[in-house]
Amino acid sequence: MVNAQHLSFKTNFGTSFSSPKADLGVVAKDGKKMQVFITGELANHFNFKKKNGYGMKLAVVGGYDYANFLAKNGLTELKITTPNLRLRWYPVSFHGDVEDMKIGKLVEKLPFGVDMLALLLMYTSVNGLHFDYGVGFGSILETAYVEGVNFPDQTVKRTMKYTGWGLQPVIFQSESNKFSVNAVFDFGKYSWTNANKGTSAFKSKHLGFGLQWHFLRKGK
Repeated sequence: MVNAQHLSFKTNFGTSFSSPKADLGVVAKDGKKMQVFITGELANHFNFKKKNGYGMKLAVVGGYDYANFLAKNGLTELKITTPNLRLRWYPVSFHGDVEDMKIGKLVEKLPFGVDMLALLLMYTSVNGLHFDYGVGFGSILETAYVEGVNFPDQTVKRTMKYTGWGLQPVIFQSESNKFSVNAVFDFGKYSWTNANKGTSAFKSKHLGFGLQWHFLRKGK
């Protein structure tokens, strides 16, 4: 399968929306919903066939996630900062000009309307559909939210498991195929074990954009 290799670097950035779950959801509620995220991704594309741009892509991703929640009593807030590392798998990847993907031929015999939906799903999935598994190094600060509340800041560190998936469809590609822009629609969950051996978690949604550079290719 490894007939060609194509390395790329991508940075994604935008807005994250998080919600507390499990034990965390019992004591906390949504706070400042809109936070920021940023990731950097180093990926390697592997062709399935020597003269075919289709293959799969494996990547290493590093990033920062932020989340904010309020205690159920409204007196304190939780500020969560989570540097993270992930392994990412794109099951279907294409290297080259999007016009060479020839997806239109695969749907041309489908009924009208269905063909457009299938075409949209395919273009969105190729180079965009991915699955993540990784670890987060969370820092959870609980601090006073209401003025006049005498609450000493408390910070705990937690190692978190991350699982997620998403779509990052390409929305622009340069004529040289060396640069592209993508949208980001990612969905994931961080979970960890509390001091009392219970489980806390929060779900995170990412909306944003990415910039990708394709800087090395071996083979045809």
